[in-house]
Amino acid sequence: MSRAHGRRSHHRGLDSKYVAHAGLLQRIAPVRAAVAATRRVHAQVATTEASQRLEEVSSAGSATPAVDPYVVPPVNHRELPTNYAPETRFTVDSVAAADALRFRLDPSVEFWANHLTRIRTLANSRSFSDVPSQEITNRQRLADLVATVTDLLSTSALQDAESAAYWTYHLGRAGFFLGASAGGAIAHHLSEQFSALSSSKEAARTPLQNLSANATSELTNRLAECIAVWKQDLENIKKGLYKLPWDMTTLSHRQYNPLFVLSRSAQFFSEAIYTLNRRINNADPNNWFSTNMYPKYYADNTFHYQTDGWFSSGSANVYEFSTEALFFGRQDAMQRTTLVPLAEHIRATGADPAGMTLLEVSCGTGRFHTFVKDNYPTMSTIASDLSPFYLSKARDNVKYWKSMRAASLDLGGTDKTGTDYMQCAMESIPLPDASVDAVLCVYSFHEMPEGARLAAVQEFYRVLKPGGLAVLTDSAQLGDRLEWDRNLGQFGNFNEPHYRNYIACDFGAMFESVGFNCGTKYVASASKTLSFTKPYTPKGNSDGNGFATAAAANGNGNGKAAVSAADLEISAGAGGHPLVAGDPQLN
Repeated sequence: MSRAHGRRSHHRGLDSKYVAHAGLLQRIAPVRAAVAATRRVHAQVATTEASQRLEEVSSAGSATPAVDPYVVPPVNHRELPTNYAPETRFTVDSVAAADALRFRLDPSVEFWANHLTRIRTLANSRSFSDVPSQEITNRQRLADLVATVTDLLSTSALQDAESAAYWTYHLGRAGFFLGASAGGAIAHHLSEQFSALSSSKEAARTPLQNLSANATSELTNRLAECIAVWKQDLENIKKGLYKLPWDMTTLSHRQYNPLFVLSRSAQFFSEAIYTLNRRINNADPNNWFSTNMYPKYYADNTFHYQTDGWFSSGSANVYEFSTEALFFGRQDAMQRTTLVPLAEHIRATGADPAGMTLLEVSCGTGRFHTFVKDNYPTMSTIASDLSPFYLSKARDNVKYWKSMRAASLDLGGTDKTGTDYMQCAMESIPLPDASVDAVLCVYSFHEMPEGARLAAVQEFYRVLKPGGLAVLTDSAQLGDRLEWDRNLGQFGNFNEPHYRNYIACDFGAMFESVGFNCGTKYVASASKTLSFTKPYTPKGNSDGNGFATAAAANGNGNGKAAVSAADLEISAGAGGHPLVAGDPQLN
């Protein structure tokens, strides 16, 4: 591992900032032995290292303060009640420290680790007795935001016409989704008040009241977060890693149609009332029907308390709007970071996109898939999802993209879009061995139990060609945003039963256990992206086609990695037979 890490440290194209940062990573060598011995990297070590980096950057003349009242103290935040999950095979105390041992760190990793945005609602910030007593005044917060915007105008927005257009669009996007988010909270608050009046009961405290009590802080911090991630997004565009967002540059796009926007807004306001009610009342998370056709973890839970879970067209229609409102319009930019390792892989290998096949697992509504299509229209792609409703929505979105951007082209595939669709669990992908060049997985692993994630990773390895790329984009984890560690697990309260295990899951170790080589780590606000490659020369026994490791360990001899009941941490299935990847009982 040390030799591979050394090679990545000399990766061509690294700027001086990363080279300096790579030198700092040498100081965590003692952690390497701890990882090998216990598979656990302690948060105290990671936090101490981060503090040292801050001090050294400050002494070098950086404007970043060496000491900030909101930098988390050196304690094990994984043990806090809000973050706690039982220790399992791949859990560690600081994922960021474990990542530093395996991945080349993009400069965005250091930037976001030290980026200070105090996003805490009143309910969150008063949940623990150890919240720092130092408070930044609203006037200071507004001054910071004004300084951020001023710097933005001078360094980016007024640079050229493309930059000006980008910022005009995205600041307008932030205003729109800020208004939508506030409108949803107001609609829910009024609903609660009317309900209390009709029942003569005292109304419960609502999220609107919590947010209003801390409104200036919430608004300035979230807008600052948006500005930082959009600046990173634009820099990636300027580097030629991907295009400007196609929905921004297509002025005939339906998002500019007021009637379409009003329709989607009305759906969102209605959904917000029901979703927030379920959250406040800790409603039954079970779905509206029972089935044994899907993995139990997937079918039996309405994630985020959303209406019908993943099993209705209504849920699929409101999903994109809901998630963008949650992030004030920055979700697309965070997800587009997935395109960075894909572009770098194509550049490094010299591959012709027209000759490649890309699989996106758990594609959801297909919105991100349209960004893939717009950047690589001649690439053959496969969009897979477990939900037939979301898969149908994905098909509609890709068809719409083609009608707007490639109407005259016959790209093959379904609807001449160059895309085919597949309903499946990522734990059991119905594709031949070594049949795709890239696998993308965006915002799914945090909703899966650890055993299901491992089964999925084994399937990624199986279907990828030797030299193929796997990219995982999902929520930030412990250590990625030091200031957030204290309360990161609170998202698990929003009917995300596997989230606390997710934020402590060492994916570098998991992917390596199957045979992958770790590549590069990127961070973008609340998201992180990890890249992996399947080696041409497999690690361990091989059948000559690059299939090794898990398959050899399980002794099935067919190149497909089986998963034992012990790995999945579940009981044997009906009749005492062990459950394997794809089994409907896998939970």
